[in-house]
Amino acid sequence: MYRKTHSKPKALLNEISKEFAVYLSSLGSHIRRICERYPKLIFSVMVGAILVSGTLAFTVMRVKREEPLTLLSESSVPITQGLGEILGAGQALKEVLDLQNQINTVLRKDTLAPGDSLMVREAIRQLEKINRQLNVK
Repeated sequence: MYRKTHSKPKALLNEISKEFAVYLSSLGSHIRRICERYPKLIFSVMVGAILVSGTLAFTVMRVKREEPLTLLSESSVPITQGLGEILGAGQALKEVLDLQNQINTVLRKDTLAPGDSLMVREAIRQLEKINRQLNVK
């Protein structure tokens, strides 16, 4: 019932050109008459547009220069803080993986004991605690 209509791109372009050929040819002839009537004015406008564009490119739209990089000794404090954060995130990731392994071992069991549910609950609490610690920063 719903079939895709196949069309050839060349046929589509031919139909569009047939439909709008009258308008496009009259627009082209109108532009040609204006260009023949005022060639110096059109040339002056084009050169003016190039000059305005060049002026704006080198003055108003100039890219700000970046400041030179600071020496390592001046910025060692933020680097050590960043390294500490990375190490903390790595330790948190290790804890998360350990907790996931514990939960997976409980889930693989055929029968569950009451202690298993307490262990899973405690693991989830620790995961939430780690998540809160990481999201505070």
